[in-house]
Amino acid sequence: MTCLHLVAALAATLLTATPEGVPPSRERLSLPEGFAYPNGIAHSEDGTLYVGSVSSGRILRRAPGGGWTVLFPGSEEVFAVTSLRLDAPRGLLWGTSPDVMGLMRPDDSLGRRAHRLFAVDARTGEVRRIIPVPEGGLGNDITVAPDGGLYVTDSTRAAVLYLRPGGERLETYVSDARFASKATGLSGIGPAGIALAQDGKTLAINTFGPGRLFLVRPGAAGATPSVSEVELPRRLENPDGMRFAPDGRLLVLEGASQSGDGRVVRIEVLGKAAGPRRIEVLASGMESPVNLTVEANGRVWVTEARLRDRLLKGAAAKVPDAFWVTALSTQN
Repeated sequence: MTCLHLVAALAATLLTATPEGVPPSRERLSLPEGFAYPNGIAHSEDGTLYVGSVSSGRILRRAPGGGWTVLFPGSEEVFAVTSLRLDAPRGLLWGTSPDVMGLMRPDDSLGRRAHRLFAVDARTGEVRRIIPVPEGGLGNDITVAPDGGLYVTDSTRAAVLYLRPGGERLETYVSDARFASKATGLSGIGPAGIALAQDGKTLAINTFGPGRLFLVRPGAAGATPSVSEVELPRRLENPDGMRFAPDGRLLVLEGASQSGDGRVVRIEVLGKAAGPRRIEVLASGMESPVNLTVEANGRVWVTEARLRDRLLKGAAAKVPDAFWVTALSTQN
């Protein structure tokens, strides 16, 4: 890969709320030279940020007002980071490590390394857990339940997987034919983003290629979870990472489009409503936004993977000269 050059250092300050309908201001926080294709991102209550690379498995950490340090350098076990979520009570930083950079090859092929979940110690970076994804599956995004259980989107098997607290293997939580995509390549990716509502039970799931949005609610004891589609005025454009904001509305990233116009949108998905749910665009013009984390004060941190050049030109395309994470406010 070519050397990366730092863009001008920008302080990540608290952003002020904006009135309804006014685009929020945004700040860019540069990532260190040599750190490419950020994807997974998480934060702790004190504002410490964690960012993972989909191409190397490296995980960076940054305390508020400080500089970036390497929490985890990447390894043969953890070679990609598409999602990061902090299980603070247990001190674990969970992530997904699928061999997905192969999707940038001209034939849209995946790599040959087995996909897996991992957990590193959030303080030391030591690998604590490696959980293989069932054969034929691809773990994409994760969300952590209050009891430490994990829900994982399986992008190739049209399912949501579940890891019980302290468990050693993933099991199928729910599978639905509507999650699937009949296309190939990137458009063939099914379940992508996943978010857990404040009730600790309701899951939101999106499908990357089809651009659909679903809610999954647990059934009665032993019953199959129920799946309902959220009616929208249009299909989402390659939706990826999602999180519920403190006010209960769902924040969704639309990214990896050939137009290059990545967006952060907000949708009220909980509660009763007549007709399609409104899709409110909070920010646009982003470069392949792929994942996000939301602080209690409403500030959102977004990883912009800058994949458009590779998506259009294949594996030989030049690596962008800089990478960053973007902060914006959703409070209004």
